[in-house]
Amino acid sequence: MDKRNIDNLSPEERFFDTSKIEIDGMTCDNCVRIIEDALRGVDGVREVRVDRTRRLATVTYDTRKTHIPALHDTLLSHGYRPTRFAEPSPG
Repeated sequence: MDKRNIDNLSPEERFFDTSKIEIDGMTCDNCVRIIEDALRGVDGVREVRVDRTRRLATVTYDTRKTHIPALHDTLLSHGYRPTRFAEPSPG
């Protein structure tokens, strides 16, 4: 989401970010399901897309309700390791 021109965003959209998290430990489609379910269970998460081949989760979340460290903690508690700090994705 492009937040450079905040005037064009709805009040709700101003608080949402999308970040990418690289994840170690994904070996099968069941891993993808576990990760998606775990991240969707975090209060404030609106959307989760997991790409097993790229070992990447793309998460859209409400910054008023959660943050990257909480998402990382959720992954760790389910046996998966984020490999680097999430970065906001462009637009």
